[in-house]
Amino acid sequence: MGNTQKSIDRVCEYRGLGKIKKGTHVTVDGRKGAIVGGNSSANFNVRWDDTGKINNCHPGWRMVITEVS
Repeated sequence: MGNTQKSIDRVCEYRGLGKIKKGTHVTVDGRKGAIVGGNSSANFNVRWDDTGKINNCHPGWRMVITEVS
């Protein structure tokens, strides 16, 4: 999987989540970022606002969707 809407859709389907669009803003453990993709761990790839780096983030671990695109 990669940084595509299709990979996000797969994570949502696997995790039983509603539709989430690429670029949706999230806060993970107090840190702000945006969902940019999904990965083979069925987690989201989140790009951090402060550094621009991308990390693997489990959607159930301290993740709050702050904006639905």
